[in-house]
Amino acid sequence: MSKVRYNLDDIIKNSFEETMEYLKKNNIQIKEKLSLVILKSYEEYQQKYGTNPRIHVGEYEGQENDVYIIKNGLKEIINSYINNPNRIFIGNLVAITHNGILWPVYKNDNDIENVIAEAVTDSIVTREIGHHIVGQGNWKASAFAFLVYFYKNELYKYPEVYEIMEQNMKMCEKYIKKKDSSLSYSLGYCFANNLIYIYENLLNKDKQSPKLNIKNMIEKLKYFSKDDEIDATRMINTLTKILMLLYK
Repeated sequence: MSKVRYNLDDIIKNSFEETMEYLKKNNIQIKEKLSLVILKSYEEYQQKYGTNPRIHVGEYEGQENDVYIIKNGLKEIINSYINNPNRIFIGNLVAITHNGILWPVYKNDNDIENVIAEAVTDSIVTREIGHHIVGQGNWKASAFAFLVYFYKNELYKYPEVYEIMEQNMKMCEKYIKKKDSSLSYSLGYCFANNLIYIYENLLNKDKQSPKLNIKNMIEKLKYFSKDDEIDATRMINTLTKILMLLYK
C-alpha cells in the first residue's frame, strides 16, 4: 500500500476555500454564510452531534449551514484510488472513477498521489456545497459538483478531456436505461458531462474561454425536481448524440 504523502487537512480546506472563491468570482449567490467542519472520524461526529444514519464522508447540514467532512472516511476513499492500478491515462489527464463516472484530473507526474487526493476531495466537498446552493437532492448537487469542478479547473482547454467524456456517455446510457432513482449521483454527473460536452466540444471552437454560462446554468438547476432527474438526463443524452452527428 502506498505511504500517505498528502496533507489532507490542507487539501480539504483549500478545496472549500477555492470553490467558494470560484462561486463568488462568477457571481453565484450564496444565500447565507457557509462553514466547513473537519472531523477526524465518524465516532467524533457521533460524540459531538449524536447518531445520524445519513452521515457520509461528506454531509451538508442545512440548519447550521455547515459542510461536514469525515477525514478518516475520506482518506480511505482517496487511498483506494491511489492504490488502484487500473487508472486511465490520456495525454496530460488521468481519469478516476467516482460513482461510476470518470472524473478527468490534470496530472503532475511527480505528484500523482496529491492530484488524486485533491480531485477526490474536490468532488465531495463541492457536492456538499452544492446542496446549499441548488437545494437538497443528490442529482442537483452532483450536477453542480461536476460543473463547478470542470470549470474551476479549466478542463475545457484540454482536447483529451473530451475522450474521457465520450467514455462517460457510454456508461451513462446504461444508467439511464436502468431508470433507477438510487443512481441519482451518477445521473447528475451524466447530465453535467453531456451538457459540458455540447457547449465546450461541439459549440466552442477556440476553447480559450468557456461557452457555457455557469451562473445561469446553476440557477436553472435549482428548479429541477426529483421527478425530472431521469427524463432530463435521458433528453440531454439524446440531444448530445444528435449534435455529434451534426457537428463532428
